[in-house]
Amino acid sequence: MRYGIKTLLLIFTFITLIGCSRLPFSSKTGKLHTIAFYNVEKLFDTTNEPGTNDDAFTPNGEMNWTQEKYNRKIQNIASALANIGGGEGPAIIGISEIENQKVLQDLVNAEPLRKRGYNIIHHDMPDEQGLDVALLYKPKVFKVSQQQPVKIDYGRSNYTSRDILKVQGELQGQPVTLFVNHWPPRTRTRRGLQDDSRLRAAATTLRKEINALQAADKDAKIIVMGDFDAEPKTNVMQQVLKATGRPNPYYNEELFNTFFMHYVNGLGSYYSRGDFKMLDQILISKSLIDGEGLEYVRGSAQIHDPEELKFLYGKYKNTPLSTFSGSTYFGGYSDHFPVYIKVRKAKRNKPAI
Repeated sequence: MRYGIKTLLLIFTFITLIGCSRLPFSSKTGKLHTIAFYNVEKLFDTTNEPGTNDDAFTPNGEMNWTQEKYNRKIQNIASALANIGGGEGPAIIGISEIENQKVLQDLVNAEPLRKRGYNIIHHDMPDEQGLDVALLYKPKVFKVSQQQPVKIDYGRSNYTSRDILKVQGELQGQPVTLFVNHWPPRTRTRRGLQDDSRLRAAATTLRKEINALQAADKDAKIIVMGDFDAEPKTNVMQQVLKATGRPNPYYNEELFNTFFMHYVNGLGSYYSRGDFKMLDQILISKSLIDGEGLEYVRGSAQIHDPEELKFLYGKYKNTPLSTFSGSTYFGGYSDHFPVYIKVRKAKRNKPAI
């Protein structure tokens, strides 16, 4: 249990209530749209691709990754995605740990998703493992205008990792910029200390992109999602990226971390060493809280963790039902739970006097 958790909970609940009390009243008539993120845990196809570190994920490799196991994984992930947020499924889904365009095509063509009509945005990225990030979206809801991978300079010529995927478009006629992330893990120094320089490089790159958008339009609507390999209260998230649990729109340059209170309450999307970690998060610009048009639905941030995505007994009961643990095959979904928020286009009304 995290130290001082009850005290933190009281403090941040109070801050949140103060921040939200300043927000103008909005109508509740706008159509809800779910925006989700899912780290799908090493979704490789079964083909050995030159230049990609996928030898283990082949029928003769260490993981004995057969077509049958691959098909089951595709079906599992498609089923999990289709049920996020209820009803019609998410309008937009950020995905990480996918090998290539083929696995994404197989995913959107799987039975649970086929009729949802998802389009794909994917770029090959220079990750050492050969795993990328991508975006799935419903073109009837989200109209894409621009897309590009954003390179991260790690300051080392011998290290590469995933890019940040930047996608711009209109959601219900409202301009919005999306960033899909999967940051590299911390390393260890020669003295055994944790080195977060790679995380800081990723956060600095992303912050520069956000600063440019806000300089051009202080009310730019921005949604950042991903597996950050850092929890909400870390310096890299709060100080470098400027993503906090403070919804107060006065601090306009900050991002609001919609999963800050989940962290404070000891919840998480990933389980490691006997504790849940809140690594998967969705962050929003304050313009999605205090502004016209598209808005974040307060309190809608959720970890999607139905029973079918969990171990139901044993040592790992109620934790994510993964595909593998080491080289042991469980046949599950992922070692992460998906996360999601809801947004809507709502008309502002003046509060009654």
